[in-house]
Formats: sequence, structure tokens, C-alpha cells
Amino acid sequence: MQQAEQILPLLFAFMSIGSLLSFSPLVLEQEKSFLSIDWILTIALYSLSCFIFAIVPSTHVVLLTPANFCIVGSYVSCALLFRSWRKPIEPGLRILLWSLLVVVGIIFETIREHGTFSDRVIFVMAVFSLTMTWQLYELARLGYVRGPAVLKLIFFFVLLGLILNITRAVSTFNTEFIRSSSIFNEEIFSRAIRWGTQAILMLTFFLIGTFYVQRQVYLRRQLVSSLSIKDTALSIEVAEKSQIQQLLNERETLIRSLILAKKTSEMGALSAALAHELNQPLGAMQLNAECLQLELINANPNIPLGQELVGRILSDNARASHIIVALKQIFSNTLSGTQRIDLATFIETLEELVLPLAKQEGITLEILHDLSGPFHVDINTPEFQQVILNLLNNSIQAFSGTAPDARRIQIELSKKNDRIYLAILDNGPGIDPSLQANIFNLLSTNKFAGMGLGLWLSQHIVERHQGRLWLGERPGWSTAFMIELPFSG
Repeated sequence: MQQAEQILPLLFAFMSIGSLLSFSPLVLEQEKSFLSIDWILTIALYSLSCFIFAIVPSTHVVLLTPANFCIVGSYVSCALLFRSWRKPIEPGLRILLWSLLVVVGIIFETIREHGTFSDRVIFVMAVFSLTMTWQLYELARLGYVRGPAVLKLIFFFVLLGLILNITRAVSTFNTEFIRSSSIFNEEIFSRAIRWGTQAILMLTFFLIGTFYVQRQVYLRRQLVSSLSIKDTALSIEVAEKSQIQQLLNERETLIRSLILAKKTSEMGALSAALAHELNQPLGAMQLNAECLQLELINANPNIPLGQELVGRILSDNARASHIIVALKQIFSNTLSGTQRIDLATFIETLEELVLPLAKQEGITLEILHDLSGPFHVDINTPEFQQVILNLLNNSIQAFSGTAPDARRIQIELSKKNDRIYLAILDNGPGIDPSLQANIFNLLSTNKFAGMGLGLWLSQHIVERHQGRLWLGERPGWSTAFMIELPFSG
């Protein structure tokens, strides 16, 4: 029997270490901090106590005190492990428990020297029962009723171990047990209970490892589920962004179509005046060409006169060509890309398009700019032509029905710091104050034949150039549209 008492503790020690080593890699594979130090301490103290019990017969019985100290410490660490599953362990609690363990070791050594084997067993079983009752309490708080099946099995084996420990303590009142002097000559019934308790403790260790693995699997499933939900949400977000991008593209296409349509409608108002303006150089070229032809038929042609006629034809041709180029730029559909231009020069080229209609309506058109130029800006030329033409055409149309005297439109250019300011002013009837708040809204117009697109499109184009278009106030003028653009240097 003594050999069995040495071999069995060694087997239990190796089995407990084996359970720790078999489960640890599976758990540590995913999360380095997942394992609790209390589980490692539980296995280490239990294995150490088994090794000490195995060498006691070959050494000295004084080693029974550290052996029992280690196994009690293993039970306490196991209780802390169950508590750590529910909430973090308070440092003060650890200090208190290990202090009490030292006291338990001192009491056991005193009983070993002065008491009987029965006294030692009753004392150790009482300490075991207290720690196992605490273990059951922590397991119950953790969720024994609704927890996983492995948690219920741990609860069951701890309860069974508690019952066996109490049974062993009660059996000490047996006469034969009283005659025992140590665990190595203990009677068979009490010895079977002790070995059964050790076997149950080994099963508990195995189930603790299973619980860790199951919890790791549960966390992995949660992670997969979370990733699946995020993947679904990301797919929905990508689809929504694609739809938004499609809508933005459709919006951009619509705006381009509106700009071109508005540009065409604005040019309708200028077409008659431009046709008249274009007919003048064409008529002059026709007349000069006929004169030149007659002069060439003459036997003695007047060379200086011929040269003068050719110069006039070339000048009129250049004038007509300039008007046609301006019209071509106006109707160009190139709405992407910007170029750096001098805004003053740009306004002067547009003046040639608007000036014939202004003259026809009896309107004086003036361009004023301070001496702080050049007024370099990065703009999309066709788009910005649409803005200026729309504002000027609005001013010209505003004079309809007013007295023909002193009709004036003035364009002012100025620069301040890194901003360029363009003002289009007229002394017409002005805009009704009740309409001023909404004049830039889509489909808002005070014209009988208007569509409510011009000012909305103009503001959209200016803002796309990182600028600002607003209705301002200027003393001496009825209407003042102000444009602010970034200076390009």
C-alpha cells in the first residue's frame, strides 16, 4: 500500500500538468492574456503537493506540512479562478487569502506535532470544505442554471468532492480510523474516499480546460458573427455609396445640360443684335471688295487705294472672325478643366458680345477696375462665360418697360489680399425685397418667361470655383450682384 501511496500522487501530478499543457496551446493561440494565472497556480500547487506526498515516506513526515499547505493553496486558487470568471480579483483579497494560508500552515504544523492523525484530517477537511463551498458559491453566481453544460459539470464534481470530504471527516470517528497514524496506514474505506476525491479533482481540472476552450470557441464565433455583420454593413454602405455616386454623376450631367440649355436661351436674347453686329463687317467687306474689283479692272489702278481697301477688308474680316470665335466659345460644351486667365481681359471679350444688345436697348455699358491688377483666376471659361452673360442679360432685361434715359450697367473689378471681387451693377427698377431671399433658389423667378434656372446655375458654378455669388447693396445702384473668387497669383 505504501508504494501505491507514492505512485498514485505522482500519476495525479503528471496528469494535472498534462491537462494544463494540452489545453494551453489551444487557448493561447488566439489570445495571450486569456489564461488566468489562478488556473496555472492551481495546477502548479496541486502537482507540487502530490510530489511532496510521494517523497514523504522516503524522507521525513515534516514535509506533510508544505504538502498540505500546497494542496489547500490549490483549492483557494481554484476558488479565485472561478471568481475571476465573473469579475476581476481585488488585490486586497489575494493578500488576505495568502496570509490566511500561512496561518493554516502554522496551525497544521502545530497539530502535526502535538495532535493526532484524526485531528489533522478533521482540520484539513474543514479547510477543504470551506474553500469548496466558496467555489460552489462562485460557480452558482457565474450562472450555473443558465450557463454552459461544462460549467454545470464542474459544479457537480465540486459538490461531489465536498460530499466526499465531509464523509471522510465523519469517518474519522470510526474506531479503526482513530488507530491510523498517517495516510500511509489509513484504513481502506477512508483511503478510497481520499483517492476518489483526488480523481474528482483531476476531472475538475480537465473540465476547467474544456471550459476555456469552449469559451474561446464562443468568442471566435462571436468574432465571425461580428465580422459577418460588419461585412454586410460594409456591402450595404458600398452599395449606398455607389448609388450616391451614380446620383451625383446624374446630377452633374443634368447641371451640364441645364448650363448648355441656359446658355442657348441667353444667346437667343443676343442673337438679333449679334446678327446686326456681324452684318456690319460682312457688308463693309462686300462693299470694299467690289471697289477693289473695279479698281483692278481700271487700266491704271490706284495702288495706295487698293492697299487701303485690302486693309479694310482684312480688318472687317478680323472683326467678324472675333465675333464668331466668341460665339463658338459660348456654345462650347467643354465643361471640365480650368485655366488661368486675367479676369479683366475675359470681361472685355464678353463686352463685345453684350454691347450690341446694350446699344440696341439704349444702355451704357462701362467696365471699371482698380490699378491692383492683373486679376488672375483659375476658372472653367465656358462655365464662367455663362455666369457673366446671365447676370448681364438679367440687367438688360430689367430695363424693359422703364424710361430709356440714363440706362446704365457698370462692371467693376477689384482685388483685396488673395480675393478677386467682380460687381455687376445697374440702375434699373431693382428686385422686389420680398423676392430677394429666394432669388437663388431653383425654379424661382420673377420673369414672365423665365425658368428659374439662371441665378441658381450661376451660383452653383461660382461655388464650384471656390467662390461666392450674392446679391449685395451699392449706393447709387438699384441692383448689385457681387462675385468673389480666389486670386491665383
